[in-house]
Amino acid sequence: MHDRLTEARAVLADTTQHPDSLVILAARVVVGQTDDARECGDALDLLRLLDRRPLHAIAAASFPNGGAA
Repeated sequence: MHDRLTEARAVLADTTQHPDSLVILAARVVVGQTDDARECGDALDLLRLLDRRPLHAIAAASFPNGGAA
């Protein structure tokens, strides 16, 4: 899990060098795994810009099972 979050952060740090599909995937990983509210908010903002689906569909994909552990 930690390695995935680290890799996702690296992708988000250099979004211009990666295809949108990979940036969207990385943002979803960050939203689902970070404990930092600001980082989560930034990733959600990026998802709003890149992902064409409605926000409730994005949240459902980022938080499977409604966020329950």
